[in-house]
Amino acid sequence: MAAEVPPPRITARDGSGSLLGLARTLSDDEHICYVQDVVVNPANHRQGVGRALVEHLMRRYSHCRFFLLSTDHESSPEGSRNHAFYRSMGFLSYEEKEMAGFGLPRNRPDLRETAP
Repeated sequence: MAAEVPPPRITARDGSGSLLGLARTLSDDEHICYVQDVVVNPANHRQGVGRALVEHLMRRYSHCRFFLLSTDHESSPEGSRNHAFYRSMGFLSYEEKEMAGFGLPRNRPDLRETAP
């Protein structure tokens, strides 16, 4: 049985060591890098923290065939801001990249206790 390894995480901190933001990825370090989280303290929004984190990941995983992330739909308050941020960094929607992405609905039955 293999031990679970936490996903790689990078952080951005100020001079005193206070956490400004963090980003986590899941990757096989060859074919795909999935950016799981980019989180910046709201007090540090629009100061380049998120951009620095994502640019670091883009360089680190530039050799991967796919560099992907998911975010809220553009119609939500966070989604609108997030879409603008990622587009400013050159990200395109799956459709614009002529790709497809699939996910299960958020509200679905919990099947962990049912027999296969």
